[in-house]
Amino acid sequence: MIKLRALTKYLIDTRLVLAEQVDSWPEQVNLDLIWKPGINGMHLGDMSYSAVIVLERFGANPALLMALVGGWLEDNDDDRDDLPAPRFVIEPLDNDLADVELTLEFVEAQHMAEDPNGSIVAHGKTWGLVPFDLWTAEQGEVLSRGA
Repeated sequence: MIKLRALTKYLIDTRLVLAEQVDSWPEQVNLDLIWKPGINGMHLGDMSYSAVIVLERFGANPALLMALVGGWLEDNDDDRDDLPAPRFVIEPLDNDLADVELTLEFVEAQHMAEDPNGSIVAHGKTWGLVPFDLWTAEQGEVLSRGA
């Protein structure tokens, strides 16, 4: 749940509220198994989950929070095309403060590589979970022979 941890840290670092006023957790975690071999291992599947982040006694402009979350998602979560928009529930405490609950969906690919010391046994091999970087070509060239 790398994206949830990263977004939570980002929101804490903005100092809109004190760190002890921020809590986060995953809900409804699912794994769609794929088992697709790759160059450096196996794409085990895609983990999808609802991420919940709560900011207690929030006193800043809610539009600022929404813009910060939107900016973070734009820069850190390229695969949002089919995911619903983040949901904000604002519970006023008084004229100046509110508790804010942010819920959003994430999908994270799960990859593994052969590892003799790994704890996962599948397809007759031993594997370990590994981080995955998807490299996307930004330019290329197509050559054709003939007319």
